[in-house]
Order: sequence, then C-alpha cells, then structure tokens
Amino acid sequence: MPSFAQLSLLATVAFAALSAAAPVAPKRDLLALPAILTQLVADLTPVTDLLSSVVLSNATAEVVTPLAAQIESIIGAALTEVNALAGSPEDTVLATVDGVLSVTDAAALLAPVLTIVYSTLGSVLAVIDSTPAAAILQPIINDASAALGPLLTAISPLVNGLLAAVAPLVGPIVASLDNLGLGPVVGLLNSVL
Repeated sequence: MPSFAQLSLLATVAFAALSAAAPVAPKRDLLALPAILTQLVADLTPVTDLLSSVVLSNATAEVVTPLAAQIESIIGAALTEVNALAGSPEDTVLATVDGVLSVTDAAALLAPVLTIVYSTLGSVLAVIDSTPAAAILQPIINDASAALGPLLTAISPLVNGLLAAVAPLVGPIVASLDNLGLGPVVGLLNSVL
C-alpha cells in the first residue's frame, strides 16, 4: 500500500500537469477611449443612415426593429471596450498614437456618438408620431436610445469633466431626449450645462 508521502507526491504531480495544460486566456490589448469612440461612430453611421431613411410608408417593426437592435449591439460592444478601461489612468484612457487627448478633444469625439443616435431616433419618432405605428415602435426606439445610458455611465468616471465638456456640444439635441424617454439623461446633461 502506497504511503501518504507517495500519494501526496502523486497528487502534486497530477495537479501540476493539469494546471500546466490549462489554457491561458491571451491578454488583449486595451483600446483607448478615442479609438473606441472613433470606431463607434464608424460602426453606427451606416445603421443610423438607414434608420434616417425611414418614412411613414416603411415605418414598420420589420424595418425599424433590426436597425434599432444593431444600434444596441454596436453600443454594447463599445461598452465592453470601455468597461475594460475601468481603473486605468486617464493618460491611458485618452491615449492616441500622437499623444494624449485633452478632455475637450475627447468630448468632441463623444458628441457625434450622442448626436447621430439621438437625432436619428428622434427623426423616426417624428415620422411615426400620432400614427398607429407609434405604439409598436416607440418602445423599440426607446430601448435603442437607452443603450447610450450605460455607455455614458461607464465613460464618466474614466475622464474627469468629460460630461461637462460634452454637454454644450449636444445641447441642441437635449430637448429631443425627453421624447425618447430619457428623462434621466436629460437631467444628467442639464446638471452639467
């Protein structure tokens, strides 16, 4: 019968072999916020262009739902990238190949994200306003627009003063946010205006 020492040695060797064979997740490079926002605008633009072409005759759930879902998906992917930056120094968060962006320059990258999504969804709401389609499409539009809330919430602590810097840039669209069911976002932006 094997002794305790022999069993212990055997177990140690077995566990060592198992842990050496365990796959190691590759360390992925972090994307800085400027790269994330630039890619986000590039990814959103074709979808928002299609959604902007919605007119009363094609304002149906079959047309709007997949486009709204794409907006949510694109924003969700960006949110994953932004969340990976949590705890990083601001110099890392705002890094570019040419150096580090200022908060003002970062706001200039964030503003188009907010503007294209909110103005596009607002234009769809204007098309369907007071039509039977509004009851079906309003919640879909609201869900797509609400996807930006978690993104703003994740970005805000990464860069001090970013929301204050972006608020004046998106001031013209703030009024339409309330129509999209985004009272909390309106309150947040109004508090820094």
